[in-house]
Amino acid sequence: MKSMRTLAIIVPLILFSLPILSLGQDFELAGQWNGSWKSCKSGHRGKLNAQFCRLDETHVQAKFTGSFAKLIPFRYRPVLTIVHEESDLMILEGSKKLPLVGNFYYSATVSENGFSATYRSRRDQGVWQMNRR
Repeated sequence: MKSMRTLAIIVPLILFSLPILSLGQDFELAGQWNGSWKSCKSGHRGKLNAQFCRLDETHVQAKFTGSFAKLIPFRYRPVLTIVHEESDLMILEGSKKLPLVGNFYYSATVSENGFSATYRSRRDQGVWQMNRR
């Protein structure tokens, strides 16, 4: 009888907590993304693809691949810092010193709806736009 009473208390608690537990799940960034990049200074543009892998609570490994002038491929693998996170979005930032370009800064907002980022360096600035494949 005591075990039935215990079950009568525990089962409803578990059932009522399931919707709450599912709301707490974080947005999943991992996977394939594709889109384009555009320089706001020169007007150059090209294809952009990305894969993301969360390293820990505050860092994401990104692998960007794309093309410049339709023929010149590029690959870029930065570690991005998660500066803000909610259940349905992330804000990522990073910087890197690149040969011939100097310091390269970027900031991105990522959600289920897409990846939207800005970048800037001493001589250029632009945008990256991608959606999940």
